[in-house]
Amino acid sequence: MKTFRSLFFFVVSFIILGAAQPVAAQNPPEISRNEVRVEYPFLIRFEMFATHQRQIESVTLVYGLNGRSCQQGSARQAVDTFASSSVFAIWEWDLSRSGALPPGVTVWWQWEMVDSLGNVFTTERQEMLVEDENHEWQSARSGDVTVHWYVGNNSFGQALLREATSSLNRLENELGLPAVEPVALWFYPTASDVRQVIFNVPEWTGGVAFPEYNVTVLGVAPGELEWASQIVPHELTHLVEGMLTFNCRGIRLPTWLSEGLARYAEGEADEAELALVELALQNGRLPTLRSLADGFSAFTDSASLAYTQSGQVVQYLIDTHGAAQMNTLLQTIQSGQTIDAALMSVYELDTNSLDAAWRTAVGYAATPTSEADAVALQSTPTQVATIALGGVPLLDTPTVPPSETPLPTETPPPSATPTATPTMANTAVPAEVAQLSTPSAAESELEADVVPEETMPMWVWWGGGTAVLLIALILFFRVRQRGGV
Repeated sequence: MKTFRSLFFFVVSFIILGAAQPVAAQNPPEISRNEVRVEYPFLIRFEMFATHQRQIESVTLVYGLNGRSCQQGSARQAVDTFASSSVFAIWEWDLSRSGALPPGVTVWWQWEMVDSLGNVFTTERQEMLVEDENHEWQSARSGDVTVHWYVGNNSFGQALLREATSSLNRLENELGLPAVEPVALWFYPTASDVRQVIFNVPEWTGGVAFPEYNVTVLGVAPGELEWASQIVPHELTHLVEGMLTFNCRGIRLPTWLSEGLARYAEGEADEAELALVELALQNGRLPTLRSLADGFSAFTDSASLAYTQSGQVVQYLIDTHGAAQMNTLLQTIQSGQTIDAALMSVYELDTNSLDAAWRTAVGYAATPTSEADAVALQSTPTQVATIALGGVPLLDTPTVPPSETPLPTETPPPSATPTATPTMANTAVPAEVAQLSTPSAAESELEADVVPEETMPMWVWWGGGTAVLLIALILFFRVRQRGGV
């Protein structure tokens, strides 16, 4: 009996120790570096140094942005590394290729590693605020409105803050469009400075709105408060539109409504611009409202006419039916209804009948001539330039695209409103070549000191344990046959 107990204890102990070994082998890698460096506005560099008791076979960076989305979207980027027990992974996100990010956006990231046994390890999620550290920014805040500027004194910043808060109040009181989320405005002193940090925008761009982040970037210098009184309400309107109409059904505002609201928010239209609209009506050359649903002309004169026309149609709706109905219209679109269905539900008009009603109200024929349609087709060869949204190919999560506001000119050029595209348009990131940088001397020394722990494969332990168990059982039965137990 004593012999049997000894054998039984030996077998159980061996199996327990063998089973415990693979568990100990699954300790996660040790991370001695995990950071992000921003070289605004050109790139974001992710770096990670890890050591492990076994070889790390592959490294993947998982990252994303904090933009408004329907689901938690992320991008995955495999990083080239040599299989080793210590790895230094680095990957650069080239914003000049994938699309600019406005300051104030939060980027998050995690590293995913797979070792030689197939174990997958994921680091904790980290976040970092993307800022333009090339300037010494000043900030002022009132409620949910924050303004940032770096040229000008405190009174200039306070004037910008007053303009922003009063613009939001007017949006809510006169258009029935409340800002339901905080907004941030970043002021550079010139339009040229805006174009240096927000890539691929037209030369006439003076401001760009990023509705998915509730952020707008504008070019306004001290002494240009009159210009601020136009561009600030215009861009804030786009941010508020984004808040109120965001949906996961791919439904967006038509360009004429989006830009018409923004133009209405600027205040009274210029007499010269109104005269051009009236002349086009008289000549039967004013394009149909429906032709302005998916972008305006790339030609300055035609686009300027479209902005004024759109603003006048929006003013007609508000003057005739009130601001509350406009809010209802946006809510209806947000619920997933197309523009025609939403217009019919709220105003008992579709796009064509609204166009006819407005033309009749201003004293002209309800239906534009065929010549107007021909002019619209000829003068709209391409849609106005757009900006890639954040550059991250997130997972099928639609957002409101950014809008560009023109500089003040005698004949204002167009504000570009790109088409809505899937989170933060699904703009594909160019296939980056993952870089394997040479570790620093300290890292090389650390890597040299790391001696990988040789771990016996799991099958050896379990196979050996099973063999010992079989031998013990054979011995046990032989002893019993001899009457030894």
